[in-house]
Amino acid sequence: MRRLLALPKPYLFVFAVTSIAAVALAWPVGNAIVAPGLDPNLADKDFANYWLASRLLLSGKVQDLFGPWNVYFGHLREAFGSGYPWHNWSYPPHFLFLIWPLGFFGYETALLLFLTTTGVAFLIAYRAFIGERGLIAWVAAMPFMVLNFWAAQNGYLCAALALGALALREKRPIVAGILLGLLTTKPQLGLLFPFLLVAERRWSVIASAVITTLLLVVASAAVFGLDSWRGYIQNVVPYQNAVMGQLRGLFLAMMPSVYGALRNWDFGPDLALMLHLAVALPAALVVITAFFRVKDARNHDILLLVATFIITPYALTYDLGLLAGALGLMGSRNPPSPESGARLSIVTFAMLLPLAMIHFGLLKIPLATVVLFALFFVALRDAGLPLDLPRRGNAKMDAAP
Repeated sequence: MRRLLALPKPYLFVFAVTSIAAVALAWPVGNAIVAPGLDPNLADKDFANYWLASRLLLSGKVQDLFGPWNVYFGHLREAFGSGYPWHNWSYPPHFLFLIWPLGFFGYETALLLFLTTTGVAFLIAYRAFIGERGLIAWVAAMPFMVLNFWAAQNGYLCAALALGALALREKRPIVAGILLGLLTTKPQLGLLFPFLLVAERRWSVIASAVITTLLLVVASAAVFGLDSWRGYIQNVVPYQNAVMGQLRGLFLAMMPSVYGALRNWDFGPDLALMLHLAVALPAALVVITAFFRVKDARNHDILLLVATFIITPYALTYDLGLLAGALGLMGSRNPPSPESGARLSIVTFAMLLPLAMIHFGLLKIPLATVVLFALFFVALRDAGLPLDLPRRGNAKMDAAP
């Protein structure tokens, strides 16, 4: 308790808000899991896609995942009732290797097992990534952990793969490459990894990642059939593109990108994507240049994890586990350095994004987009690039560890 109370007040505020959110969001989900009968709110989670996919796989109907949407949705309504709301399948065939055991269990048991195992994987990877750091680093991850438990999504899993790969890329490059190969099930989160690995000359990681990806694609085609990939390309990808261009409301409120903010303001999808790229491509160029110019690996980590959410148009609230890794490093600088009020505020707001951005998004306030760009400039400044922030006095800010 003494260590907790010794936290800077903004981070103590993050802890307090997250603790309240854990009761308000995660507690009802936990109760619904153990309660008799299937709660409709619990069934209306994206996890339903994973559970049903594994059921279809085990029952020999895996091709229905990659066929027309109405065929897949028919299975959802057969499983959960005729009034079940809209859901869709959006993952490539090799994602099934990560979720196939879920079909052996009932829905609630499978959900509990999924959140528990992927949550433990995230904690292990996060600990390996942040190293020996204090309580602030763990406070930084709390909002994401609560949000993803409520969303029942794959955020723990994807963050574990990305942070684990970063943590292991030097000492265990083959394992790091395997993790990146698995992350290709959600490729929009790995756009910057190839540039980082080339800049750092991590040839073993690159080779391992390429081989793992090829093996996953070949194995999935062999196990699930070539038609699974054909259907994914012909049906799933076009439908998912239509989803990005047509869905509104909560979906757009969960997107931190420029694309999501503009779509939330009723910009058309083509114009929103064009304007997003007008910002994302220069940001990508800056980050890639920094990978080659900046020598410190920790700065590479932070820049990659922050810039990912500026560059990719399609990331959602439950993907912010990657950002939590960057915030864990930025919030617990070692050795400590004087921080400006602006910097501390930006990092604090960024920690709270998983819990706050949906509410602001529904009000059409692009909080996440603004905070992410501010955080990006902080990360560039910490890396020693010639950007400036207002600071107290003339204290020199050391580079991030």
